[in-house]
Amino acid sequence: MLKDLIHSEQIATIHLDKIFRQAAKSKIVLNAHRVNQGEGFLKKEEETEEEMKQDFFFIKGIEQERMLQEVISLCTGRLQNYGNYNFFQNIQVLSPTKKGILGTKELNKALQEKLNPNFDNLPEKMSMGAIFRAGDRVMQTKNNYDIYWEKTVDGKKEMGSGIFNGEIGTITEINEREKQVEICFDDEKIAWYEFSNLDQIEHSYAITIHKSQRK
Repeated sequence: MLKDLIHSEQIATIHLDKIFRQAAKSKIVLNAHRVNQGEGFLKKEEETEEEMKQDFFFIKGIEQERMLQEVISLCTGRLQNYGNYNFFQNIQVLSPTKKGILGTKELNKALQEKLNPNFDNLPEKMSMGAIFRAGDRVMQTKNNYDIYWEKTVDGKKEMGSGIFNGEIGTITEINEREKQVEICFDDEKIAWYEFSNLDQIEHSYAITIHKSQRK
């Protein structure tokens, strides 16, 4: 619909195509523009900025098992050779699909095993074939206007309800006695999920590209 409005030429439109200095240091930004223009990725000899960020790497491969190991290796420390990259703070794995070895379901299982193993035999909860434990990255998968949350801002407590599709957080506690899971979302909302509501969350070590557009 938006594209139709633009093509109608009945409303004023502005096309942004200039890369400013800070963005010009990012290979991600430069390569994104090159792809949009039908060009190949930036070559080493084409780099002009002395302080260009080493934030883009193209790893070519056709063997799925090998590429899975590449992803695990990058997420468990290899990227720290190029910057202060911590998985839980700086990295999000994206896949175009949920299915297959490189789909989000299998990626999440593999990344959870490496990044958040349960060595201490802490409480876990299984739901919809997935095992949830404290420390897991998770995503809300549907709008729920009834889930209660609290948040502290400048020392003042805020309260409300509603967690929405695409919101990402971290499981901070699994309470077997109360049959609840506590999740701290990235905007610092803390919410409590009944065990019966766990079908509304899924692991988000890896998410689909479609889901990432809702963040």
